[in-house]
Amino acid sequence: MNTSKHIDIVILGAGYGGISCVTRLSRRFRKKTDVRIHLVDRHTYHLLETRLHERAVRESEITVPLSRFLAKRPNVAFHLGEVTHIDLNDRYVELDFGMTDTTSAQPRRIRYDYLVIALGSKTNFYQIPGLEQHAFQLKELEDSERIRAHTERMFAIAATETNQNKRKEYLRFVIGGGGLTGVELATEMAERFDALSEQYHLDHSEPEMVLVELSDRILPSLDGKQVARSTEAMQAMGIQIYTNTRVTGMREEEGRLEVLRSPGAPIPTRTMIWTGGIRISDLIRRSGAETGPQGRVIVNESLQVRQYPEVFAIGDNALAINPKGGKTVPTAAQFALQQGYLTADNLDRLIRGRTLKEYHPKVLGEVVSLGKHLAVGWAALPVGAQFRFLGFLGSLVKRAISERHIFLLWKERQNWTGHW
Repeated sequence: MNTSKHIDIVILGAGYGGISCVTRLSRRFRKKTDVRIHLVDRHTYHLLETRLHERAVRESEITVPLSRFLAKRPNVAFHLGEVTHIDLNDRYVELDFGMTDTTSAQPRRIRYDYLVIALGSKTNFYQIPGLEQHAFQLKELEDSERIRAHTERMFAIAATETNQNKRKEYLRFVIGGGGLTGVELATEMAERFDALSEQYHLDHSEPEMVLVELSDRILPSLDGKQVARSTEAMQAMGIQIYTNTRVTGMREEEGRLEVLRSPGAPIPTRTMIWTGGIRISDLIRRSGAETGPQGRVIVNESLQVRQYPEVFAIGDNALAINPKGGKTVPTAAQFALQQGYLTADNLDRLIRGRTLKEYHPKVLGEVVSLGKHLAVGWAALPVGAQFRFLGFLGSLVKRAISERHIFLLWKERQNWTGHW
């Protein structure tokens, strides 16, 4: 325990879980000058990760400056840097500021009394040969920018390419993974093809979108009827869907790329985007925390790390178990937000010597965008029933969910300062 008179709470990561935790914590302890809250992130903004597919296709604001959340919060200190080491035994974390100046290159240590691990996840390439070297991913703001720029570049090159086989390769876009991210990206890109074809004077029938999914269906979180309707909508956009198909590798042949699959012949392309899974940073495993599948931290019913009751893990980092049914809680923004708020409450209770609350996930629904103006999904109703939808109404629900997240964070601040 810190020997100073202050209690230091460190939150690693300003994603959905981290930002919800820090905003509520700052309100909980607004009158306690002996509690200091530290937020650590390698970006100066909160990323709306569920909307990355939008930015990969068009200009869309999907970040919120952290200064908006942290303004007039004197008990919160923001530390910009990359977490490079976590020592759970000696209770400190190390940050790398990424400076080239050797006089400032030494990592900085931040000691803590309580720690919240909310570092999010990385793309899992599953050691598929050539995939990490040649495929795009969609986890960061920069990834979406690269995909958008690359897509337009492929159309521009194809516009002057006289070799028909090469032309097809430039205009064939392959997405690996038929989950929420893969489907939302595929539909957004397919909608954009008409405008790009018009811009570069190409026939609208030339661009191809191919979605490859390992299992026997896309969108595993939706029911069969919604999956069928989603599939129909995607096929109407010209999207080719291959289920029961494994991506076995990528290779470069005479200056072109091929996506290898089983079953099926290789797919010649210049664009492969992989959305097929996640993994957790190895630095969490090296910290001494007990981890399970995908490197997620094993936590108890209150989201505390085993053998380290002063440490919590939330969001993608937590291998939380739903007490109703005993299944692992999925990695989704709605659960990260719930865990962030609960952890703030539990830190308050822990410091005050009170009994901690148990985590009981609430499934609010699932909404999948099928382009800019169409969405499919369901929402939970108060009576335990579900409201299902497909169409323009769904897109409004999708946007409302995103805005609700910002509103709840604003509400935490409103309760303290009385204005935004």
